[in-house]
Amino acid sequence: MPRPLARVVVRLPNWVGDIMMTLPALRALRASLPDTEVLALARPEHVELAQRIVSVARVAVAPPRRGRGRRRAMWTVASELRRSQCDAAVLFAPSFEAALTVWLSDVPIRIGYPTDHRGVLLTERVEDRGGHRSDGFLDLVERLGGARRPDDSRLGDGFRCAPAERAWVDRLFGRLGIGRTTKPIFVNPASAKTPRAWSSDRFEQLAVRLAVASSAAVLVHARSPFEVPSDWTRHRSIRTVSDASLVELAAILERCAVYVGNDSGPMHLAAAVGIPTVGIYGPSSPTRTSPRGSCHTPVTAAFACSPCRERFFEECPSAPTADQRPPCLNAIEVDDVVAAVSRAL
Repeated sequence: MPRPLARVVVRLPNWVGDIMMTLPALRALRASLPDTEVLALARPEHVELAQRIVSVARVAVAPPRRGRGRRRAMWTVASELRRSQCDAAVLFAPSFEAALTVWLSDVPIRIGYPTDHRGVLLTERVEDRGGHRSDGFLDLVERLGGARRPDDSRLGDGFRCAPAERAWVDRLFGRLGIGRTTKPIFVNPASAKTPRAWSSDRFEQLAVRLAVASSAAVLVHARSPFEVPSDWTRHRSIRTVSDASLVELAAILERCAVYVGNDSGPMHLAAAVGIPTVGIYGPSSPTRTSPRGSCHTPVTAAFACSPCRERFFEECPSAPTADQRPPCLNAIEVDDVVAAVSRAL
């Protein structure tokens, strides 16, 4: 680069899992440019989460995804970046809006993927090689001088829970009757997209099987599309949590023995706080979206068409199940997941 970089703005992705997959790239950036301040742009709903990323010095609010005030918010963010005098921008988010915002702020170096017809707004265009998503984020940072240092043994040191969230978990576990030294198994049936979520019936069977087979408590993330069965009050080892924020959820996961659940944001939060993870993959693929490192166990039927574009069910060669799941998820049995959790424990 022609001159030292005093400040770099990184535009974080729009999904929790993708944000967590930028941690190796952010760590590499910090290691290569230790005197450079890293300013992160995050969607309003992800600001608290971004503030817990160790490599980020401060966080600014990116424009919202939609709404009447979105255009005005873009100008406001651009003005803030212009005042911050950023020397370069790394766009982990692939949207046109992300590139337009930094272009409007006169950031001289703008690095990103030429997606969404935004190539003209970038000074450095990086092609997506189609491998693991975290490697793609490292490719972007490498253009800025960030060395490739993907040390899988350090996956748990890029994100840090705050004392307030840990105190909240102490109170929550107290109400749930979970002792301070107890490490629950965290079961996550929740997913932003129902067709990416394993069957609710199978998650119910999984939780009961784990509660019977293990001496540990089982803590279930009771969020959509999963509904808690009415008879679960009979299972003394099963607890549920449904009202945690993202940073509170991270602090809960920090106290658990293992995560098991859908390929979703909480799985990557679990990996970020350093606990073993078991991921259930249907239309997605662990070769592209899994947490990195030996502490992750993927469970997949490995259909030849995976990963797909998830255009359910216009392109899927098989009909969906009765509860609108694709066949690649339906092929995964409860026994497969129980065995994977046992190995992880």
